[in-house]
Amino acid sequence: MNMIRTIYFIAQADFLERTRQYSFLLMIGFTMLAAYFFVPPADAGYVTLYLEEVRGIYNSAWVGGSVSLSTTMFLSLFGFYLVKNSIDRDKQSKVGEIIASTPIKKLYYIIGKWISNFAVLTIIVMAIMVIALIMQWVRGEVIEVELWQLWSPFLFMTLPMMSVIASLALFFESVKVLQGGIGNVIYFVFYIIFSTSKVFDLLGTGIITSDMIADLSAIKTSYTGTYGIGILIQAGPSETFLWNGVDWTEALIKQQLVLPLVAVLLLPVAALLFRGFKGDTGRGIKTNNNNIVEETKRVTFFPRIRAVELTPVGVNESFWTLVRAEWYLMMKGASLIWYIIATILSVLCLTLPVASSSQWMIWPLTWIWPILLWSNMGCREIRNNTQYIVASSPRYVARQLTAVWIAGVLLSFVTGLGMAIRFILEGEVEQLIYWLTAAVFIPSLALASGVFTRSNRTFEVVYMLIWYMGPFNKMDYLDFMGTTSAEGTTWVTNTGFNPWAVGFVYLIVSAGLLVVAYTSRSRLAQSS
Repeated sequence: MNMIRTIYFIAQADFLERTRQYSFLLMIGFTMLAAYFFVPPADAGYVTLYLEEVRGIYNSAWVGGSVSLSTTMFLSLFGFYLVKNSIDRDKQSKVGEIIASTPIKKLYYIIGKWISNFAVLTIIVMAIMVIALIMQWVRGEVIEVELWQLWSPFLFMTLPMMSVIASLALFFESVKVLQGGIGNVIYFVFYIIFSTSKVFDLLGTGIITSDMIADLSAIKTSYTGTYGIGILIQAGPSETFLWNGVDWTEALIKQQLVLPLVAVLLLPVAALLFRGFKGDTGRGIKTNNNNIVEETKRVTFFPRIRAVELTPVGVNESFWTLVRAEWYLMMKGASLIWYIIATILSVLCLTLPVASSSQWMIWPLTWIWPILLWSNMGCREIRNNTQYIVASSPRYVARQLTAVWIAGVLLSFVTGLGMAIRFILEGEVEQLIYWLTAAVFIPSLALASGVFTRSNRTFEVVYMLIWYMGPFNKMDYLDFMGTTSAEGTTWVTNTGFNPWAVGFVYLIVSAGLLVVAYTSRSRLAQSS
């Protein structure tokens, strides 16, 4: 009974703390807005479930199935980053030191945190379920609602997957090397690989897509069985077919119970790897033979010094000295291996033709490699608790924030120098325009994300997503590096824009991001 009460209070405290934050309400609103776009109008220029220009009629089965597919894919990525901060939050707030002084077992602590994570994701899924019901009425193709067909995909596919995501978030937080930005990048790569694997199809989206494919193949012999999930741009589906949903048999439900079982089995592993909390109070802590903890205060006596004996303080107003200092702070997190790989990528970009460099993803990789260095822009002071000290400096916003941004742009120029030289040698003026705008856009996004959200995780998630959909998957409007143009397909033919217009748009976006950063940081300076 004591175990249950301990787990309950840990879960309750963590859940209440999460749900009372403004960011949680924003996430609920954002996911509800996303659910609206998961059911596009019939004449929309995009689809979220591609079945070779064929879609199902908007009855309860199709709306529930298609929205649950998009939700599962969406929350499997964003849901992880949303809940991957429960242990870190206890460390930052020093609550972990209080917990460390209690007899709470690590397994109980991990289970309580998992329940809170899963509860948060469940609330988001439930909000999307309500929006799915409303969207069936809004689209108006089939007014009659069948709740079982509408909500059963969420119950047996989405929620079991969320239980695993909640456990994975705790697992990553329990392993020291996976706690920070490296863990965020590793999970993103893991997500891309796993979401396209047969295992994900078997226990995830494949349950619904295979049933849709079977029903469509039975009535349309020309259908090849291909499908896609996501925001896919096309002229709009030209045909519709009736899909009556998945028959959730007992065997199929038992198969889905494997996911919650995997989630539960991950918890003891996370508890075993979790090293607990260690105090950092500046005082020595020792234990005597009777296991009684005593604090030994370290008292240092300094000789009295008169003010006239102090050396006059000299103020260095050099702006470029500040830029150099920000550059050193930014590059402090780069190891020798980082420099070696960055050099190899730069040399490959310089020696290979532009088309080959873009096709083999060497050029896009060049500007995804420094992501962990960019992500600290604007939030380094927050993470090190020096924001108010820095904010008290003269012309704080105008000087220090600009120095951080210039250091980020320099990092873009240095790491992308090999590609820029290659563009000049081959006379690729169009590609050079993309290069210049991207070199400004990336640090602007990093700075705005860090200042506005006070976290490095926001930029890491947003930038990886934009990079994955744009330069990696060649999606128009998000391909800020111009990789589609390097392969012969330009924005002129796809969207009607020329490179100068694209560059101008991204420069305007970059300027807007800088305005957000400067405005947010000005408020901090005033409060200090």
